[in-house]
Parts: sequence; structure tokens; C-alpha cells
Amino acid sequence: MQENQNPKNWKRSVTLGVTVVVALGVAYMIGAFVVGPGSVKAGGGVIPTAVLDMPTGILTGADGDGNTITLLVRIAETTEARTAGLRNVGVKALDSMVLLYAHAKAQTTRVSYDTSGIRAPLELAVIDESGSVVTVKKASKTSMSVSVSEKHQWVLAAKQGLLAKLGIAQGSVVKPGDMRRIA
Repeated sequence: MQENQNPKNWKRSVTLGVTVVVALGVAYMIGAFVVGPGSVKAGGGVIPTAVLDMPTGILTGADGDGNTITLLVRIAETTEARTAGLRNVGVKALDSMVLLYAHAKAQTTRVSYDTSGIRAPLELAVIDESGSVVTVKKASKTSMSVSVSEKHQWVLAAKQGLLAKLGIAQGSVVKPGDMRRIA
């Protein structure tokens, strides 16, 4: 039997083995960065940075029967945040996310809220300056925007059915002006 006594062959075998292991590691990392986000996105749990950067608050109020309502909301209080809205938020993330469009003063003219790029049907609770929900508007997932002609200062937006589950309907009262910010 002949052993491989040649040191050059030994070094070449080790170098080749290490190169293969490193190449597989690099391929795995590239795959994780390319395929991973796509699988999270496909699962519907995506929350874009624009939404994550919005402040968070706890909003309280009462439903039409006087029962206490407590909501955790993301606050879109800047023009940029209101423009971003819930765009590109994944369907699963929309199952529990409520966005508060906040204006510094009551809006007396028609305001359009962009709903393009939203992956689920929405409902928008329109709230006047006293905190009363004056109407709830619905938007299909193919809608480009929702126009609000009622005088309002705030709008709560969520996946259709979520606001009703949380007790928000026409006649509910919430006080966004008394909201406690937590982040």
C-alpha cells in the first residue's frame, strides 16, 4: 500500500477542504439574507421601518355602551408618517395593529388617506375634536385612498373587523388628546 507522503498533496487536500467549507458558509449567509426576508414577508409578519419609527401610545375611551376601551396605537403625527400610513405592513401584522392619524387641529376640508400598498381591507374610524367617533369608513385592499369629508382631528385605521372587536364604532368616545405615550 502506498501512503501519500508528498507534503504538497497534503496541503492541497487541506486547502481544498477549507475552501469548500468557507464557500458553503458564504453561500448559506447569502441565502439567509436573500431568502430569509422573503419568507418573513410571505408569512405576512412584516412591519416597515416607517411604522416602527412612529411613536406608540395607549389610548382610552368608551364604547357605545359605556364600557372602557384601551388601545395600543402607533401614532402617525407627521406628514411623512401620515403618508406612509400602513403601507407595506404584512397581513399578519395588520391583525393586531392600530394606527392613529393625528392632526394638530381639526380638519375642516376633505382629507384623503392613502391606502395603496396595504395588503388587507381596512376600516377607518373618523374622530372629531371632542373625541367622538363620527363615522367608520371601509376600504378594500385594492383601494388607493379613503376620503374623509367630515370635520375630524384623528382617524384610527386598522384591518377590517379589528376596530369593532376592540369596541370602536360610530358613537364610541376616545380621547387621543389625553393619550399616554409609551415610546
